[in-house]
Amino acid sequence: MFVKSPSYGLASMAVFMSAAIWGLYWIPLRYLQEQGMTGTSAVALLHIPALLPLIVIVGLKWQGHRGYWRQTLLIGLFTGLGIALYSSGVVYSSVVRATLLFYLTPVWATIIEILWLKHKVDNSRWLAVAGGLIGMTALLSGSDSVPLNIGDLLAFLSGISWAVGAAMIKRFDTVPLPGLALGQLAFTVAGALLIGYFAGIVSPFDLPQIMPVLPILTVLSIVIFLPVVLIIIWAQKFINPGRVGLLMMSEVLVAVVTASLLLPDERMSIIEYSGAALIIGACLFEVLATPKPVLAMS
Repeated sequence: MFVKSPSYGLASMAVFMSAAIWGLYWIPLRYLQEQGMTGTSAVALLHIPALLPLIVIVGLKWQGHRGYWRQTLLIGLFTGLGIALYSSGVVYSSVVRATLLFYLTPVWATIIEILWLKHKVDNSRWLAVAGGLIGMTALLSGSDSVPLNIGDLLAFLSGISWAVGAAMIKRFDTVPLPGLALGQLAFTVAGALLIGYFAGIVSPFDLPQIMPVLPILTVLSIVIFLPVVLIIIWAQKFINPGRVGLLMMSEVLVAVVTASLLLPDERMSIIEYSGAALIIGACLFEVLATPKPVLAMS
């Protein structure tokens, strides 16, 4: 299904392109909200259909997954909660701010690489991290910038949670891919519902509302977003988490451009655009650095 020992370039490109597709993730979320599914119910509904094929696959290959259930649950907790927090940030804050706050991920991932994975980080990574932090400061200090809210806090925390999960995927790289995806999606659904419950803004599932959008919801979840999740998890087995976080900033470009074009209230000031450009530039600086060969997994 996936290349077992990809080149560093192939794995990097897979993350870059998949994250770019994920940059459109906000569109179905907002669409579901317009259909009356307020709060984080939309987040849960968008991920539930993708659980079904994964449950079947893991069930059929249970013998191969049984010995990894602890790692699967732990990784799923952090990656799933990361996506739930990020998605909730998109719901409660602006698309652009939530996306860019999530992409402090490379900072946390780089720290984790040094302290836990014992990797050496070169100067290009530190420059990329510095550029990202400066860009984030500019983004949040623009003259038209609105005060921080609960959505911004959720998006900020999402990057930390995702970085921890990404490091675990790299550390425990023998955990089967379907189980990892199932764990992530299950905790995304559970996390989104819990966040909505504690935030006090979650609508009950209403079948008359769900049925008209169920076909398109199923296609988006299984045909588009599930492959993206699988590819990103797969590639993280071969690439250091800090670099993964930078590669995934392709999502920023897509999300910022589409939200700015399609949502009038997402227009940014010159200072905020400069901050976004610095964040994206930090990603490109790291991506265009000379790639290192990757060893095959054992």
